[in-house]
Amino acid sequence: MKKTIKVETKQKCWSLVEDITYAAVPAWYGSTYRSMKCSICMPKVREEGVKYPLLVWFCGGAFKVMDKDVWWPQWMEFAREGSVVASVEYRTSNEAVFPAALTDAKAAIRYLKANAEAYGIDRDRVFVAGESAGGALASLVGVTGDNYNEGEFLSYDSRVCGVIDFYGLVDMTGPVNENAQNMTFGANEQFIGVEGDSKALKKEASAVSHISQDTPPFLIFHGNKDDLVSVSQSDLLYEKLCEAGVRADYYILEQEGHGADAFYQREILDIVRAFMESVAGKEK
Repeated sequence: MKKTIKVETKQKCWSLVEDITYAAVPAWYGSTYRSMKCSICMPKVREEGVKYPLLVWFCGGAFKVMDKDVWWPQWMEFAREGSVVASVEYRTSNEAVFPAALTDAKAAIRYLKANAEAYGIDRDRVFVAGESAGGALASLVGVTGDNYNEGEFLSYDSRVCGVIDFYGLVDMTGPVNENAQNMTFGANEQFIGVEGDSKALKKEASAVSHISQDTPPFLIFHGNKDDLVSVSQSDLLYEKLCEAGVRADYYILEQEGHGADAFYQREILDIVRAFMESVAGKEK
């Protein structure tokens, strides 16, 4: 069969660029350095003057393991509908304790802002998101403003205009889950480390401890059947945000557990996009 057709171009093509080095951090007992990587899904052709909102994503894994590329099937379509998405590697607890992961996250944000023109990013529309431990990290990024900055690109700030938290651990001072006490040590003690004043460190590493009227808006998702991170964590986060007068949109997913597929359905991603648009405005 031979046929000539006219195809309307309704959607631009996006490119996935993997393993971009955003920073170098101490490794092997402080004697060497290793590169920290991120992967970016961005417009294949960056048009001059056209900028897109940026969503910086952090994978979870109880602070012990992470894979920056494992969630791409869920975020690819989201990116192609009009956002740049960057999935960022950070140091896990076996490599370095708090605040190492947070300084990594901030370094990635500064790098992306510094290279905004190359990636088609609007520096004024930067959001962070994450699931589980990644949600805890995204929340910490949001509530700590321009603090915890180390490394390069320090002329750029690490502030964001919104946070999307999927079932993150935001209060390190109590058990991860009242019904799973044995998870406490694995999820927060190793992340924080055992040296120093444990109580003070736990508070410092808790997003709920840093909330103020300057905290950016939050979008929160949590399942009421989560057997790893209690929904009470997000209940507390929502309560503290409301007390500070900060916008907080909170969705509790009925009968859903930790990391369930329900969190990544089109309905949820549409809520994420609507939140980003309402906070920072549509594409300029």
